[in-house]
Amino acid sequence: MNKPFFSSLIIITALAAASLLSSCEQAFLAPAPGTDNASVFDSMWDNVRAKYTFFTFKRIDWSAVRTRYRDRAIAARTDEELFAVLASMLNELQDDHTNLFSHFNLSRARPFFNDSANFDSEILSRVYLRNQEWITGSLTNTIIERNGKKYGYIRYGSFLSPIDTLSWNIVIRRFRQENVEGMIFDIRNNGGGAISNTIFLASRLAKRRSEPLLEMTKNGPGENDFNTPKKLIIGIDTAAAAQQYRFTDKRVAVLTNRNSYSAASFFPAILKSPEFDQVRLVGDHTGGGSGLPIDAQLPNAWTYRFSGTKTLIPAGRITREQALAVAPRANHDADWAIGYNFEWGVPVDIKVNMNLTDRSRDAIIERAMEYILAGR
Repeated sequence: MNKPFFSSLIIITALAAASLLSSCEQAFLAPAPGTDNASVFDSMWDNVRAKYTFFTFKRIDWSAVRTRYRDRAIAARTDEELFAVLASMLNELQDDHTNLFSHFNLSRARPFFNDSANFDSEILSRVYLRNQEWITGSLTNTIIERNGKKYGYIRYGSFLSPIDTLSWNIVIRRFRQENVEGMIFDIRNNGGGAISNTIFLASRLAKRRSEPLLEMTKNGPGENDFNTPKKLIIGIDTAAAAQQYRFTDKRVAVLTNRNSYSAASFFPAILKSPEFDQVRLVGDHTGGGSGLPIDAQLPNAWTYRFSGTKTLIPAGRITREQALAVAPRANHDADWAIGYNFEWGVPVDIKVNMNLTDRSRDAIIERAMEYILAGR
């Protein structure tokens, strides 16, 4: 064996081992991210600044928010006090997709939590369901009769509840057998859930393949750094066996209010596409929630989430007048060339307010039946 080469190999190996040992020591001895109040605050503020999607649309000055809250966070004497400050700062985003999670509390932001005047479960149960409803999976359904006419009614209370094909088919078959004039689909006070359920429903109401929404994701730290808009595609099942369970040949009224949020705003937003020209939104405009949340962790192990995308209804489908009626304080010009940002709500086609002193009727359901008969 060549001894000089062997000696060199030993030296190189020893140096590599020493370097590895040094690297390991540095890894073990490197300081952990600061868990003091200032470090925790700065971690959240910096991450939200870089990734949140609605600063321009909502006219939020995030630097001013930092000035208002940082000293309060540093001065917090307990975890509970620090949590309260950070939660309040997140609520400045006016976004229901923001939460702060700790082992002792969960923060929530519901901008429209009390705006439920256009829905009353007691009137619905007593006047329309009358203990005759079917509970078919997640779909509460019945036949409403008025002046010799029949209307199929579905109450879908949460987009968190899966909709299976069998349940949907059973309900549609029932409506066909009863020869209903049309369908009323009620998502008032629906707080949202899975986007997959909105696509399931939309695919059964679309007359043809649809590209109803555009999604944009942050790709840089600037307020206007976004990727090219990505299209949401709604396909339809063209198989003969599936056609009878699609509902495209009769009018559909989708009932919404200010507590129709997140996925319950995505679904009405999808229905603004021309492939759903038999559908009208009836009631009050939705609560919004057009961003999909992203998750993050703070140095003290608390976690939080906030909107990391924004979704638009393509330009031309919402008028400026409608946009301002829903969100008069928003900066609609931020996205107007591309589309309407429904973060603060999807406008209805037929505006109706309930009079809750009249316990004999639900004005929104009654107006939906008028639309189904008359088409207006």
